[in-house]
Order: sequence, then C-alpha cells, then structure tokens
Amino acid sequence: MAERKDIALNHIIADVPTARAGQRVGEVLDYIRKKNWESSHHVFVVDSKDKYLGVLSTRILLSSPDEKRISEIFNKNYPSVGPQAHENSVAILAIRHDLDTVPVVHAETGKFLGTVDAEELLRILHEEHAEKLLRRAGILIDTKVVDIFKARVFRLIRFRLPWLIFGFGGGLLITIFVSQFERLLQAHVALAYFIPIVAYMNAAVGTQAVSLFVRGLALEKISMRRYIFRELAVGMSFGVLFGGLIFLFAWFAFGSLGVAATVGISLFLGIVLSTSNAMLTPYIFHRLGKDPAFGSDPLVTIAQDVLSVLIYFAVASILVF
Repeated sequence: MAERKDIALNHIIADVPTARAGQRVGEVLDYIRKKNWESSHHVFVVDSKDKYLGVLSTRILLSSPDEKRISEIFNKNYPSVGPQAHENSVAILAIRHDLDTVPVVHAETGKFLGTVDAEELLRILHEEHAEKLLRRAGILIDTKVVDIFKARVFRLIRFRLPWLIFGFGGGLLITIFVSQFERLLQAHVALAYFIPIVAYMNAAVGTQAVSLFVRGLALEKISMRRYIFRELAVGMSFGVLFGGLIFLFAWFAFGSLGVAATVGISLFLGIVLSTSNAMLTPYIFHRLGKDPAFGSDPLVTIAQDVLSVLIYFAVASILVF
C-alpha cells in the first residue's frame, strides 16, 4: 500500500522545545537558549515518558517569573491530532480553535511526536483552497493542483471540456427557447433590455449561495433543514429588495406596468429558486459521496440561466400578452 502524503505525520516539525510540568520557567528558558530550534514559538509540555500534556506559548513563558512552575501556566486543554489525521482535518481544527500550531500525538501511547506549525498550516490551507477553486470551476477532477500546470494540452482540454459542453448545450437551448417569443419581444422591446440583468442577478445570488454552502460542508456538519429555511429567508429578502428596485426602475423608465411587473416578479422568483438550486445541487453531490465542490459552479450557473429565462418569459406571457 502506497504511503499517504496527506496526513499530519508528513507535516510535523519534531525539532521543537519540550518541558516537564514540574520544571521552573528559568530552567526551561535556559534550555531553550542553548539550541537553535526549527520552531520555538511554543513549548510542548510532556511527562517523563514524553506523553503529551499541553502547550505553553513562548510569549507567556517569557513574561512569567523564573521561579514559577510550568504546571501553573501551560494550557492543559490545548487540542491535538493523531499522526494519521488528514491534513484538511488539521487545518480545520486550527481554524475552529484559532490555533497557530497543532501538536501531533501518537494515538495509542499519547507520545508527543511533533507539531504542525503556522507556516505548514498556511501551506495546507493555500493548496486546499486552490484545489477547491479548480474543482468548483470544473477544471480539476481527481488530480492534484500541481498536475494541472504540468499536464499536456490534450489532458487540460479533457479536464475542462465536459462542463463547458454542458454549458454550451444549455446556452443553445436558451437561444432556441427565446426565439419562440419573437412576437412578444417585437411588441414589447423593453422586455429584451432586462434579460441580461435578470440572468446576472440570478447567477450572482446562486454563486454566492453555492460558495457559502460548499465552504460550510467542508468546515462542519450542518442541519440541512435549518440551513434551507435560513437561506430561503435570505433569498426571499434579496428577491423582494432587487425585485422591488427593478420594478420601480422599469415603471419609471418605460411607463409600462406590465413590463415592470414582469421584470420585478421574474427577478423575485428567479432569486428564490436560484438560492434553492445553489443549495440542492452541491448537497446532492455530497449525499452521493462525491466532492460537493466538483463542477458545482458550471452546473448551478447553467441551471440558473435556464430557470431565469423560463420564468421571465412565462411571467411575461401571463402579464403582457
């Protein structure tokens, strides 16, 4: 079996200062000054068998009297992880507890092995963030970020083409659908002016919602029911706000209550449905055991474009014809 590279053990720094709970501050400071450590922002407190007990910040150590014992000032509840913990779990733990270092402890013996320091945590977060962005854009499937920059042209095309074809096909369907309303657009030219802003607002709200939802899934377990009701409330608020604004603008600009009502109602309904679609699409990926960030943006975007146009002309057919 190949050795995993995405675990805490492969990110640790072992050359860090340790101390015993019974030692005094002055003694520990003398010990730290004798060596040039790879990282000395924290002192890791262990017992006589190197079993992990907690962490002491060097800042607190330096500000404490030399006679004070380490047991009086170190953090006994400082979180730690096992050596096989996934690197993402380590980074998430650091974010949740506002940690700038994460001790790695043997799962069975409790022996202190080393720590994942702030620099390494930042590197993990940077790589994961970049990978998530590429996955959401449909560019990256099951390949590490570095492979994208080393891959041949044909391979890059293969990664990106499926979702682009999907979006292209959706765009053609929208074109054909809009062409069926040529008479309506000729009779009420003002309706055509609002298609871009209706499509954009639906896509923008949906993209915001899917980004927040995917990030929430990555960081913690959520109650889907509570989240849906909360996001629907947010979506309806945005719908009322922007639907009302565009209704007033269309009425004053073109003097047609039918056009204004069509644009306002369509934008309201589109934003509400875009919010729902933006939550359900990544959630379905998640429930199927797939990466919820995989292709979410292209799929959600084209779905919202289709929905916005369908709603727009359906409402126009009812109110204007």
